[in-house]
Amino acid sequence: MRYLIAATLIFCGQLVAAQPQKVTLEQAMNQAVQINKSIQAADLGIEYQRQLKRTSTDIGKTNVVYMRGQYNSFAKDDNNVTISQSIPFPTVFATQSKLNQSLIKGSELHKSTVQNELMYQVKQAFYELVYLKAKESLLRRQDSIYQNFARAADARYRAGETNLLEKTTAETQSSEVTNKLNQTRADVTIYQQLLGTLINNGMPMDAANEILQEREFDLNADTVLLKHNPQLAFLKQQTEIAEAERKVAGAKFLPDILVGYFNQTLIGTPANSNGDLATHSDRFQGFEIGLSVPLWFGPQSAKVKAASINEQRAGSVYEYNQTILKGQWQQAIQQYAKSKSSLAYYQTAALQNAELILKQSELAFRNGEIDYMEFLLSTRSAIQIRENFLISLNDVNQSIIYLEFLAGSNNNQ
Repeated sequence: MRYLIAATLIFCGQLVAAQPQKVTLEQAMNQAVQINKSIQAADLGIEYQRQLKRTSTDIGKTNVVYMRGQYNSFAKDDNNVTISQSIPFPTVFATQSKLNQSLIKGSELHKSTVQNELMYQVKQAFYELVYLKAKESLLRRQDSIYQNFARAADARYRAGETNLLEKTTAETQSSEVTNKLNQTRADVTIYQQLLGTLINNGMPMDAANEILQEREFDLNADTVLLKHNPQLAFLKQQTEIAEAERKVAGAKFLPDILVGYFNQTLIGTPANSNGDLATHSDRFQGFEIGLSVPLWFGPQSAKVKAASINEQRAGSVYEYNQTILKGQWQQAIQQYAKSKSSLAYYQTAALQNAELILKQSELAFRNGEIDYMEFLLSTRSAIQIRENFLISLNDVNQSIIYLEFLAGSNNNQ
């Protein structure tokens, strides 16, 4: 008995755990920014470039050489310690620092691109979920109407007031609506899972008490808004990075500065004017300075040319995407205007007429003023109008969300 109770509790716990967590759009967006792995990866990319910025003044390894043996005279126990360092020309440090700073900015813009795309997907899924739940509500109403229709047709058939065709048609229509309702409920579950996946919290998420309504649109049709598009800004930054890389490659033509220090014994050589000879305890020291000049320019010249080509390529990619983005913006504006026009039609007249048709057809059918075929056609027409209204409203919202994505304002609700 105890095992049965425990199993029942576990099963009930699983059912509770499977229930979607309700969130507002603001909560969904905030959670996605905080725990989505793509945002975390972008943050790590920024930190990676910041750490690399600290290598801008890297001068390479210091050479420490110890020499011992017969290098000065017949004495076999001389020793020499030499410390030397090759230092890049100061211009190299400056150009490398600018390159690393550009890479940090590029990583930050990459994060903005990732976040803009993520917010777009979250809002898309959220509004699609709100739309599907509104559609589900409409189908429940239609299902209720058709079930009543089917029961009425069955009663009339049993009473001999109608034929088998009306009864069968009523039952078929009722089953069809039930099937559509089940399909819509399945779509709701799919988008709840999608919203949870985008947030990355490992559980389905549901829109909290949201009513399908038109999203506010505070953008204008001017493509100047595209200057805030993160993807375009990121590509522009790639051109600056490519330019900085070319300058770094060019700076490598400059000579390296060599500095060094040595300390050694010179056993057996005169140590002073008195003719005393140097011993193991006598040390001689000095320094060296010089330049390391490249004699073979071919490889480095090829690197500069390659960097120049890459700079041109980055510029071409930026210009191409700028043109594409302007075209996408214009198409999105036109799509929004199209959806807005359709929505206005349903809001001004069609919806009111549809509601009137539904009420009057139900009343007329119950009173026997119209037959089942007239009732079916009028009801189907009215429901279709309401469903088309929901589709148009969702199209308008999705168009606005897409425009916000292109304008780079997807960090707003």
